[in-house]
Amino acid sequence: MTLKRSYEPSLGIGDMLVAEMDPLLSAIISNLIPEEETRSPLYRLYGDAGILPASRILVNGTLKERLSLLQLGPLLGLGDGHEAIDLLCLVGATVAFLGLVARAHCRLASFIVMWSVYFSLVQISQSFRQQADHLLLEAGFLCILLAPTRLTDRRHPMEDIALLLLKWLVFRFMFASGSVKLASGCPLWWSLDGLKRHYETMPLPTSYSWYTYQLPDAFHRVSTIYVYLSELVVPWLFFAPSQAVRRFALWWHVFLHLNIIGCGNYGFLSPLVLTLLLTLLDDEDELLVWLQERLADEPRRRTRGKMVGRNQAGSGSEADRYGGRLVKAISLLMVVGSWVCFSVGSTNEGQLTFQPTFSRDQYLNVMQSMIRAAPLLVFVLMVKKFLQLLSSQDSVGSLAEGMRQFSKNLGLLISTIVAFTVFFMSIVPHSRLLPSTAISSPTMTRAYGGLHSLYVVNQYGRHLTKMRPMRREIILEYSDDLNGTWHEYGFQYKPWTLERGSSLPYGWLHFPRFDFKFYDGAGSKTDAQKWMYPLVQRLLEHRQPVLELLDGRHVPAQAPKYIRTSLYRFAYTSFTDGTGFWTRERLSDYFNVFSHDDTHLRDKLKQMNFRATVESSSSSWNWLLRGLLDGVRRFVGAVEGSYLLMGLFVAAGMVIYTQQQQQKQQQRAAQST
Repeated sequence: MTLKRSYEPSLGIGDMLVAEMDPLLSAIISNLIPEEETRSPLYRLYGDAGILPASRILVNGTLKERLSLLQLGPLLGLGDGHEAIDLLCLVGATVAFLGLVARAHCRLASFIVMWSVYFSLVQISQSFRQQADHLLLEAGFLCILLAPTRLTDRRHPMEDIALLLLKWLVFRFMFASGSVKLASGCPLWWSLDGLKRHYETMPLPTSYSWYTYQLPDAFHRVSTIYVYLSELVVPWLFFAPSQAVRRFALWWHVFLHLNIIGCGNYGFLSPLVLTLLLTLLDDEDELLVWLQERLADEPRRRTRGKMVGRNQAGSGSEADRYGGRLVKAISLLMVVGSWVCFSVGSTNEGQLTFQPTFSRDQYLNVMQSMIRAAPLLVFVLMVKKFLQLLSSQDSVGSLAEGMRQFSKNLGLLISTIVAFTVFFMSIVPHSRLLPSTAISSPTMTRAYGGLHSLYVVNQYGRHLTKMRPMRREIILEYSDDLNGTWHEYGFQYKPWTLERGSSLPYGWLHFPRFDFKFYDGAGSKTDAQKWMYPLVQRLLEHRQPVLELLDGRHVPAQAPKYIRTSLYRFAYTSFTDGTGFWTRERLSDYFNVFSHDDTHLRDKLKQMNFRATVESSSSSWNWLLRGLLDGVRRFVGAVEGSYLLMGLFVAAGMVIYTQQQQQKQQQRAAQST
């Protein structure tokens, strides 16, 4: 990439990444949205009648927690309840959709708006916040450094440094996910059986996960080695100077994340990682050239792109040949290294066996070196990019010209300082992957804490540290008689029944946070999941917004007198059973039986500053805007979350296709005249 090309003639990797981030940030409607029906989706979790009302944070939270655009709700006559939340979602989704269908709207201001809106919503997400939110906010902030201010701007001078920081972000995420597995000492990961157990115990599995679980154990162990290579070895190739090597790393991870998308309902997490992996491509990459030819605005630009491609073909073929050889050498080294590190044998029945040939201490020593080497490598590359940036600046002949040049590049100077600050602060969470490498400097940790409070820099990899030996599920039950029959509440995505057809649905880009959160609850103590107390209270009150989080076919017609939670053990069935996906066995009570006047429940709610009664906000005086939001809410709420997102993408695709057809017709008319 060069620094002095016009922004208009070609579509570079920075532009492609900015354009791809827009549709992901458009999930601002549904990434914080759990389910369906007729009310505002966020209202079910954070509205005044939801499980964790936003007003708890906006009134009683700390200053950092209350830093949210929702504080402006009363100024617009909407209060601080679900109507203000709906407005933020609508604004963010509209800006993102416009940026997706028209490059003219994919600019710096758009990303600032989307990041600010999403940050405000994450501030009130409380217990339902996930690491996918942190990754999206961190990537969105870096895209602010990358996005151009105006359509006529030249390529952003910070493009190379910003793209390098995005590579560093996806490296940190993948490397952290892999390093903690063996570092935790979990016997399932060391025996290479962790991945098979993961298929059964992941938060929200799909039917693809059930079918994959049925494959032979040798396949699962080979797959586990593949995951180790994907997370510990291949991320280093992100920084390779060879375009062929980086393309190899890209397709390696595309295969990995397509399988992750098929196995579990992780919402927008893997699509976001795949978008960040676009930073591994160059402007001259075949994929980007193909996209340039179809997204360019004029035939002259497409012809110019083809001519540039032809002129570079001679020199590129030589580099590709050496790059192809390097890819083959790397592949061979990974195969040989895997064979050496995980000795291959066979049983008397002819089944393959794998056994790590290294100890945990040896692994930790290697990890220490890798953790320390990664930031040093990125720092060297950033300094190199910065020196190239300085050398590309126009020379000045007088002090006056120097002052004008300095004033002109003041924004560039600020962006550079921000970029290096973000990088140095990101070293703190990266170093915490092992206790022996953690940075103890109070200055660094305090600075990191300040950026982390804004989710500009975050820590990843805390999931899957120790694989759960079995799947436990929390089942909600209700009854009108303590000695009578207990009935179960139904769920949309979480396993709770034995039937095959309804227990393993797909959410696609939609992130079902409510069902997902039960996975954390089943693996921890009761008091660690305080959100369960407001949930029980809302169910005893028979609040409709919370009931819409559940499967409506398994909800009582009126408020029950008693609610309890049971802990079940779930296990996958086999092909030969023919009884569906699951078998289950009740283990114990998770919560005691609660009633509406239970003193223990009231004490817990009081400790949380939770208001059982729903109070209407007196500052909601803007009836016109409230009516508009209510109409949009009812329209959007009538569509299930995954269908809503797919519909938005299809609509955007149709708009883009229509625009291209109109451009072609205009070009034919111009040629005919």
